[in-house]
Amino acid sequence: MKVPRTLLYLLLVVCFAMSVVGCQPPAAETPAAPEAPAATQAPAAEQPAQPAPTEEPKPVTAEDLPVLVMAMRLDDVVTLDPGYAGETTNLTIHINTYDTLVDFRPDDLTNMVGRLAESWENNADFTEFTFKLKPGLTFASGNPITAEDVAFSWNRMINIAGAPAWNLDGVTAVEAVDELTVKVTCAEPNPAFLSIAANPSLGIMDSKLVKEHGGTDAKDAATTDTAKEWLDQNSAGSGPFTLVRWSPKSEIELVANMTYFKGAPKFGKVIIKHVEDPTTQLQMLQTGDADLIGQLDSDLMEVAQADSNLVITTDQTLDMNYLAMTSNCKTEISPESSALLCDKRIRQAVAYGIDYDGLIQSVMNGYGVRAPSIIPLGILGVDPAKTWGRDVEKSKALLAEAGHADGITLDYYYASNATREIVAAKVKNDLAEVGITLNLNPMEQSVYLSEMRAQKLPMAQGGWTPDYLDPTMWTDYFALGDRSVAFRMWYKNEKATELAMTVRTNMDRAAREKAIVELQDILIDDMPYTMLWQGVGIHAHRNTLTGYKFHPVWLVDFWELAPVE
Repeated sequence: MKVPRTLLYLLLVVCFAMSVVGCQPPAAETPAAPEAPAATQAPAAEQPAQPAPTEEPKPVTAEDLPVLVMAMRLDDVVTLDPGYAGETTNLTIHINTYDTLVDFRPDDLTNMVGRLAESWENNADFTEFTFKLKPGLTFASGNPITAEDVAFSWNRMINIAGAPAWNLDGVTAVEAVDELTVKVTCAEPNPAFLSIAANPSLGIMDSKLVKEHGGTDAKDAATTDTAKEWLDQNSAGSGPFTLVRWSPKSEIELVANMTYFKGAPKFGKVIIKHVEDPTTQLQMLQTGDADLIGQLDSDLMEVAQADSNLVITTDQTLDMNYLAMTSNCKTEISPESSALLCDKRIRQAVAYGIDYDGLIQSVMNGYGVRAPSIIPLGILGVDPAKTWGRDVEKSKALLAEAGHADGITLDYYYASNATREIVAAKVKNDLAEVGITLNLNPMEQSVYLSEMRAQKLPMAQGGWTPDYLDPTMWTDYFALGDRSVAFRMWYKNEKATELAMTVRTNMDRAAREKAIVELQDILIDDMPYTMLWQGVGIHAHRNTLTGYKFHPVWLVDFWELAPVE
């Protein structure tokens, strides 16, 4: 459905006829002549009506278009500079303010399409990638989009070395071949790179504009780039919207880019409000104070379905909620717990003691599934038949085998919100039945993320949303000990690393699938993580809105949305 745009044009047409009257000079006086019939003047030829000059139509501006309001949690946003931002909400903001070279549309996640790129190709061993840009495109600023902008954007990210820099791990060069051609060189085969290039974090920045505000892509950018403060409140992209304001834990405001190359958005402004309470989000939707929400709490499903003004959809996601347990015997926070958890038998006892089916039913009202390991269902090589569940006797036996038949106490950390509080309470009750006592430690989201990233937590309840659509989104970050969750929880296994590298560097589908199958078995045995559930997203919007399509990476593309006519 498309947004109606109502334009009022005033056309003033003045029609007039012109008469041509001839004039004769006075005749010389002559003797009188016999009277003759009076001559008559021929009628003037009829002239065509000439239209009066018309008034030029007034250009449509963002102020002429309606405002879209979205209610969701924004507490994971710590920056909106693409060089530093690495959280979930940033993906939604950046796909709407910056354009990537390539794209996966929500109605066909298997088919890559061009966004800024007209074409692309790779060499035989997937170490070189060449992109040809569409000609004539401009940023919201009016500056032309060139290959130099691509090189600047990606080199800045590499050299700043912020959270999203892992997207370009192994990239040794990004260079402009000519005005519209950019070449990327990788140190090793990287068959996932084209999928990674669709990550909103890799959106292309207006290098001229960023440099004007202190940005640089130099090798020392980590210490010399000063554009972050400006980019936290402004965007420098070519996307359908521009960022004009971010108030932490309050609001993010976007304004339509009326010169967007795919056509102007149907909303002139998007206001995303930070609303923590799921009930309040739904109430805002029902009263019309919001047009859509990030996700509907499953407890509120019946209430929402009873409201004829709302449209409810359920969408299978690739999002995971997991419990991670350290392999380090002495973490900075709660070393007593890590001293226990570095024994894999304790980690296994925890995992087998959780009632996953009960968790999905009671906490998620059935809106969830599980995979056998941390790699979700729907990914190459994941066999749902291998999924295991609760085994109380096995859990108790593992505790006894580890020398703790009388039970243990562990510290459990999580970023607090309504759902996670319920999950934590459920896990605590489940594990109490097998002799494991949990001390629950809720934390503010930003604090939790900081402490986990610093490798300080022995046990952490977390969530994972994909940044791009390739198995390496999971095999890299949960099996390679030098990055992301594996790094944060001190997990290292040589065989797991070998298999993850096969997935990362091998172009053969069968070889990648075989490696994933084997990797799952190792992860089930080592048990550094157990998947609590894989989400089924429940999304809601008012029936006055059309065009909503859920995307498993960036949630929603505001350009697709329109008010109902």
